[in-house]
Amino acid sequence: MRIDVIMLISGLSEDALKKREADLASYASPGVDVRLVTTRAAPPSVDSLPEMELAAPGILERVLRSQEEGVDAVVIWGGHDPSLEAARNLVSIPVLGPGMASMYLASMLAKEFCLLVQLPHVLSLAERQVRGLGLWERCTGIYSVDLPVLELGKPSGYEKVHEMAVVGVEDGADAICFGCMAMNDHADRLRRELEETHPGVIVIHPGKAVIMLAELLVGMGLTHSKRSYPPPPKDVVFPF
Repeated sequence: MRIDVIMLISGLSEDALKKREADLASYASPGVDVRLVTTRAAPPSVDSLPEMELAAPGILERVLRSQEEGVDAVVIWGGHDPSLEAARNLVSIPVLGPGMASMYLASMLAKEFCLLVQLPHVLSLAERQVRGLGLWERCTGIYSVDLPVLELGKPSGYEKVHEMAVVGVEDGADAICFGCMAMNDHADRLRRELEETHPGVIVIHPGKAVIMLAELLVGMGLTHSKRSYPPPPKDVVFPF
């Protein structure tokens, strides 16, 4: 089984990309080939809706190339599931996002969850995402940790993540989801510390959730419905 994970930003160092590749390999089952792929004309980071729109052409072109190269599924590595619906229109292999994977999993395991995002001005984008997934009534709140993507994943970012997770739990959430993939590295520590102070709270690791869901769909021979995501009426021409 082959899964492509599409990296939609260009601001990571070679060491950071190698670490990301190693992390992805650790999320997958033995024998599953997970490949980290980059896109053309990628923005350095995605901290806003305009930057997400800038990333879209590269994401869509890369999804098509991945299908042509024979991969079994594609994951778009962005917490807000950028370009997911359009990508599903273009290909027949499963296309998944970590946001949808983690929030659907949270809603299966807890009555209510909260979502942590990077910056205040993506709160409305995150709300639109949760509503689009049909999970708004299950979400107790969306909280910004007020750190940009390239700062959020550093060890110094953990305290803000922990602080806002506690706020979310005390507001009624029984599960924590992340709206930014830069928080992945904080998931295990957050789970351990919340278990001591707020027993029973679940922390969903979006990276692990989406890779395992991709494996499940490929193993079951399932993909998105082409009635829900029909192909475009003519070939899509990319600007590069």
